Amino acid sequence: MVSVPPSAALLAADPSDLFLPHAVPVGPAPVGIAVTPDGAAAYVADSGGGAVSVVGTATDTVAATVPVGSGPWEVAVAPDGSHAYVTRPAAGAVTVIETATNTVTATIGGFSGPRGLAVSPDGTRLYVANSGAGTVAVVSTATNTITGTVTVGNTPDTVAFRPDGAVVYVSNAGSGTVSVINSATNTVTVTISGFSGPRGLAVSPDGSRLYVANSGGSSVGVLNTATNTVIGAVRVPAGAPAHLALSPDQTLLYVVVPTPGSVTVINPSTATVTGTLVGFDSPQRITTSRDGLRLYITDGGTDTVRVLRRPASITPNQGPRGGGDLVTITGNGFTGTRAVCFGLSSADQFTVVDDEHITVVTPSATLSSVPVRVVSASGTAVVGHYYYRRVPVIEHMTVATGPQNGGTLVTLTGRRLYGVTGVWFGKTMRTPTVLSDTQMTVVTPPSAASGKVPVYSANPGGVSNSLSFTYLANLTISSISPTSGPAAGSRPVNINGVGLSAVTGVTFGGVTAIFKVMSDIKLQAITPAHASGPVAVVVRTADNRTATAPTPYTYT
Repeated sequence: MVSVPPSAALLAADPSDLFLPHAVPVGPAPVGIAVTPDGAAAYVADSGGGAVSVVGTATDTVAATVPVGSGPWEVAVAPDGSHAYVTRPAAGAVTVIETATNTVTATIGGFSGPRGLAVSPDGTRLYVANSGAGTVAVVSTATNTITGTVTVGNTPDTVAFRPDGAVVYVSNAGSGTVSVINSATNTVTVTISGFSGPRGLAVSPDGSRLYVANSGGSSVGVLNTATNTVIGAVRVPAGAPAHLALSPDQTLLYVVVPTPGSVTVINPSTATVTGTLVGFDSPQRITTSRDGLRLYITDGGTDTVRVLRRPASITPNQGPRGGGDLVTITGNGFTGTRAVCFGLSSADQFTVVDDEHITVVTPSATLSSVPVRVVSASGTAVVGHYYYRRVPVIEHMTVATGPQNGGTLVTLTGRRLYGVTGVWFGKTMRTPTVLSDTQMTVVTPPSAASGKVPVYSANPGGVSNSLSFTYLANLTISSISPTSGPAAGSRPVNINGVGLSAVTGVTFGGVTAIFKVMSDIKLQAITPAHASGPVAVVVRTADNRTATAPTPYTYT
C-alpha cells in the first residue's frame, strides 16, 4: 500500500478523497502519462501492449482504450488538448490521437528509437528525442511530417520546453549532458555537462530553473536557465531518480525512483527532501491534476495508475528563530482548523484561506527543526517540518579589492551558507552561487565611489556579520610632466591621475621604469633609456588593469 501523509486520515477536502490512495487498472506495463489541459483525462501509454488507456479523472476509471500499435512509450498532449502524441521506440514512429473521438488520425514514421517528446507552447511543432540517432526530430503538427533534425548528445531521453517556447532542453543519458536548443533556429546553443545518466527534466513555470534527474549520480541537478549553469544538487536518498514533475504552484518537486519503487518529494525553495512516498512496484512517470491536489503515477509492476493526494507543503519552510515570517501551508481539509503548532509553540496568528490553504505567522523557537501540526475538530495532522535557521557567517574573502566598475569574482567562505539569497556590497545586492554550506562565489557590482564598503549576506535566519571590500578608483592618467627628456633616461617624471595607488608597474615604450607611488593621484617614475622618439607611458595594476597617458613621452 502506498504511504499517505498523516493529514489524509484526519483532514479530507472532500469525501471521495477519504478513499485515496487507490489504483486504476490500465494496460500492461504503463510508462508515459499526460493530463489534458482541462484536467478531464489522463492518457497512459501501456508499453507492454499496443494501446493507450484514457483515464477519466472524475471517476478514476478507464473511459477508452485506443489501439496505437506495439510498444507505446511516452505521451504528450497539445496545449489546446486536441491531440495526444505517443512515441513507439521499436516501431520508430509517433502515433497521433484525436482526443475528441479517441481515434488514431496519423502515424508518423522516420524516427530512430523515439522516446521523450514535447509540444511547443503554441502547438505548432513537436520535438521528439531520437534515442537511437543522437538527434531531436522537429515535426510540424499541421502536416504531421518531420521538418528537420537537431544533433544533440548520445541517447537523448527527455524533451522539455521553457514556458515561453524559445528554448528546448534535451537530456542526453549516454553523454551525461543537457542540450539547449534555440527553437527559432533549431540549433544547439549550449551543451551543459557534468551529469551522470541524466533523464527526466522539469522546467519551473517562470522558466528560471531547470531540474535534471541525474540517475547515475542519485541526485537532482538544479540549473539557472539564464546562465545555463548548475547552481546546486539535491541528493536523492532512495536510489537512482528517473523522472520529475513540479507541482503547479512550484512548492513541491516529485522525483520518481523506479528501484526500489518510491517517489521522493523535494521542496525546491530550500533544495531539501521533505518526504518519500513508498509502496510502488516499478513506478515510471508522474504528473499532477491541474489544481495540483492529486498525483498520478504509472506503476509498471502492477499495471495501474496510482492516484494519491498531494502531500502537504509549507512555503517557505525555513526562517529566523525569532519567528514573525508569513508562511503558507498547502494541503487538504483545513476548514475548521483550530490551531497551528510549530513544535511546542502555537502560532498566535493564522488564517484559513480555504480548504487547501492556511497562512500563518511563525512563532519563535529554539530548536532548529520542528514538526508543524494542524489541529481540527476531527484530529491533529503533521503537515511537514519547519526549519529555524541561524544566521550565516562569512569568515574570509579571496579578493578584498577590485575596480569601481565591478566584475571581480570573489569566493567567500564561512558557515551556514545554504539558503543565502544575496550578498551585499554596501547597499548593492548581488545573487551568489552557493557551492556548499561553507563556500559561495559572487561577482562584485559597480560602485559610484572608491573606498571601503561592508560585505554581508543573508539567509532566512537573518543577516550575517560583515567583512570589508575596497573599491579602487578607476585607473586613469590625466597628465605627465615633463613630457620629454634625454634618450639616456634617468629623468624623473610625475604621472598624475586617479587610482594610482594600485599601480604595480610603469613602462615607457614597453621598457620597465623604476617608480614610487606618492598617493592615489600621483606617482613618480625614473625614465629608462630608450631610442629617440615619442613613446607611450603605461601604468599597470596587479589585476592587469592598465591606463595610458593622453600624451606620449618624447625621447630626444
